[in-house]
Amino acid sequence: MTGRSRRIAVPARPRIAIVGANFAGLRAAQSLGNTYDVTVFDPSPWFEWLPNIHELLSGAKRPADLRLSRKRLVEKAGHRFVRDAVVGIDAKRGRLRTSTGSTHDFDACIVAVGGVNETFGVRGADRHALPLKNVADGEAIRRRLAALAKGRAKRSVVIVGGGFAGVEALGEILRRYRNRKNLTIHVVDAATRLMPGASPRIDAAVRAHCACFGVQVHTASAVAAVTPGGVRLQSGRRLRSDLTIWTGGGSAPQLLRDAGLATKPRQWAPVDTSLRSRRFRNVFVIGDAAGLPRPIAKQAFYALETGERAAGNVRRMLAGRRLLSFSPSRTPLLLAFGDLDTFLVAGQSMIASSTLAAAKEAVYQVTMAQIDPPLNAPALGQLAGRVIAVTRRLALSS
Repeated sequence: MTGRSRRIAVPARPRIAIVGANFAGLRAAQSLGNTYDVTVFDPSPWFEWLPNIHELLSGAKRPADLRLSRKRLVEKAGHRFVRDAVVGIDAKRGRLRTSTGSTHDFDACIVAVGGVNETFGVRGADRHALPLKNVADGEAIRRRLAALAKGRAKRSVVIVGGGFAGVEALGEILRRYRNRKNLTIHVVDAATRLMPGASPRIDAAVRAHCACFGVQVHTASAVAAVTPGGVRLQSGRRLRSDLTIWTGGGSAPQLLRDAGLATKPRQWAPVDTSLRSRRFRNVFVIGDAAGLPRPIAKQAFYALETGERAAGNVRRMLAGRRLLSFSPSRTPLLLAFGDLDTFLVAGQSMIASSTLAAAKEAVYQVTMAQIDPPLNAPALGQLAGRVIAVTRRLALSS
């Protein structure tokens, strides 16, 4: 546990601003009761289930499967949703500013802005590669893949990044297009193996699947440049590419530095073990944006946990009570490789089985229901409809 929090002067109904409304921010809002005046800010109308955006590439999921109305979810929690981007946070004055010029005062602020696409200065990557960071990105890639697969002309797809996102994207492309003889797929990563932070058995298993379908894996191969027609590696080798998918990682948004929450460009905002900013006592940073003393994987279930803990600590801070440390659960990861395989990863241990795909789908369905609980018959019908529709498309695409 952290040290005792000093009581701060606040109105009878404290004002709490939450910047960002995906997993971490939304869970924080849902964990705060009507005792507080809570306003949630986000420029997008949609909460998006990002762990499954790779399934858009094959059509196993559609945008509507992965999106929920942020306004409806926030209002269901008893709070106010403002569809606007926060462009400035003045923690000392307890005030934030949005892109439309409006200002909002707060007694406590929870920052859950996530991350932005990071191209690491690779020339042409911003212009000529498609990122895979949200639902719109997934749909754009799906449409491009569908267009390339038509006809008999030889086509080439390059996936940059052999981590979690890159491997899952590859699996979905193989789910849909592995029998298309006109399509060549390359996977490129600077590391010496795929999924370098996990068991080397995953690398071996994915390579074995790739060998069956002619996928070319280029590890220990950093990208030097991306052009409209290809990818140039630092070795000098050029890979032809009709579609380059960039899954190379993320970095911190500029807002964190502009607000003084971080001191360097692309730096996650440093927080203590309670998730409170190391620079401002009235600000908590959660989800991907938080730079914890002991870094954790940037995964949705951790974001949900940080949101819940931050909400509890805001309540404690406003009441002058001791803040509690955040302790992430030891939750194994489920890594889907299309309909070919699913990997259960716990540290350096791994279990592989195509039957685990049902477990990953169950996590998606159950957590979506927790985020948007069906409170009446129509809502329950919508949930059932989503389950049936997704199950049918998964069956047809296998």
